[in-house]
Amino acid sequence: MYNENQLYIASSKNNGVMSYMNTSSTTKTKKTFWQRIADSNDRKRILKLIWRWVKILSFLFIIISMIWGCVQMYQDPYLIQEVTDMTGRRVYMPGVSFEIITSSLGEKPSQNWAVIVSGLNGQQYAYNVISSWGEAFSKTGSPFYGFFVYPTALLLNALIKGMSGTLNPELGNNSYGVSVIFAILFTVIIIKSISLAFTWKSQANQHKQQSFQLKQAEIQAKYKGDKSPQARQKMSAEMKALQKREGFSPFSSMAGAFASMPFLFAIYAIVRSTKSLKIANVGLIALIEKPWSQMLSGEVIYLTLLAVYLPLQIVSMLLPLVLQSIKQKSITLTDAQRKSRKKQYIMQGIFAFVFIFVVASVASGVAIYWIFSSTYQIIQTLGFFFWNQHKANRSVQEVQRRKRQEERRLAKLNK
Repeated sequence: MYNENQLYIASSKNNGVMSYMNTSSTTKTKKTFWQRIADSNDRKRILKLIWRWVKILSFLFIIISMIWGCVQMYQDPYLIQEVTDMTGRRVYMPGVSFEIITSSLGEKPSQNWAVIVSGLNGQQYAYNVISSWGEAFSKTGSPFYGFFVYPTALLLNALIKGMSGTLNPELGNNSYGVSVIFAILFTVIIIKSISLAFTWKSQANQHKQQSFQLKQAEIQAKYKGDKSPQARQKMSAEMKALQKREGFSPFSSMAGAFASMPFLFAIYAIVRSTKSLKIANVGLIALIEKPWSQMLSGEVIYLTLLAVYLPLQIVSMLLPLVLQSIKQKSITLTDAQRKSRKKQYIMQGIFAFVFIFVVASVASGVAIYWIFSSTYQIIQTLGFFFWNQHKANRSVQEVQRRKRQEERRLAKLNK
C-alpha cells in the first residue's frame, strides 16, 4: 500500500509538478550555432551542407554564364567582322570590330582605319575594345567576359609573351606562331587541371558511371511497358536504391561535364577577338580563319586540322566505353545491358560526327584547342583506368595476404 507521501509524489509526477525529478520528461535544449561548430559531428554535417550548396550555386553560375556568353557573343557590339584588304581578300583585321587587349602586358588599343566603301561614300568600321579586367566587367556587364574570357585571354597572352617576347610580331615571324601553339597547350593543361580539381571524384569514379548505366538499363527494362503509377514508384525507388548502393550522383557527373564548358566558349571568343591571336599564323594556317571556308577556297592545308582532330575526338569519346567493356569482359551482360551499351556507342559516335562540322566551322585556333583538349582527356581517362586497376589489384592482394595470415594462424593453433 502507498502512504500519503507516496501518493502525492506519484500524483505530482503525473501532473508534471515535480517533473524536474524525472529526467526522462526533460526536453533537450537546442544547440546554438557555436555549440554545433564545437561539436565535431555537427561541424562535419554543417561543412558538408555548405560544400554541397557551394557546388550547386557554382554549377548554376557556370550554366548561367555560359548561356549568357553564348548569346552575348553574337550581339552587335561583340561581333567580329571581316574586312576587305588591299588585295581584295576578306580577312579578319586587328583594330576592327570587337577586340580584347591586355594592357597590363604592354598591348595598346589601336584602331585600324579601314572603311566600308559604298559608292562614293565611306564609313569607318566600328571599334569596341576591352583593354583591362575592369573593363571586361564594366563594358560588357557580363560574368562570362569578366570571369572567363578576359582571365583566360590574360593567361594566354602572358604565355605567348613569355615564350616569344612579344605580342606584336613582325610579318613572317614563324616562331610567334609556335609560341601561340604552346601557349594554347599550356592553357589547356591549366584549365583542364583546374576543372579536374573540382570534379576529381566524378572523374575517378567514371567507371562506376558506366556500370551504373548498365544496371539502370536493366531496371528500366524490368518495368518497360508498365505505365501504372505503382510501377513508376517501384522503378523510382529501385533507381534511388541503386544510386545509393553504387555511390553515384547524377549531379556530380553533370557538373564534371559542364565544368570546362565556359572555358571552351571563352577560347572561342578569345581566338576571334584577341588582337594577339588575330595576327597569329602557324605556317600557312591562320588561327582566326575557319577550316571549312578556307578549304572551299582551295587551302587544303586546313584539312590537316580535321585529320588530326577527328581520330582524337572519336577515341576520347569512346575510350571510357571500350575500357569498361575490357574490364567487364568476363561478365555476361543481359539483353537490356547489351542494348544500353550499344546505344551508348551509337550516341558517342553521333556526337563525334557532329563535332566534325562544329570544328570545321569555328576558328582554327579553337580547333587546335580541341585537339589538345581531346588529347588531355584521353590521357586522363587512361590514367584513372590504370589507377583504379592498380587499387583493385592491391585490394585483392591485401585480401589474399590476410587470408594467408589467417591460414598460418589456424595452422599454428592446430599443432
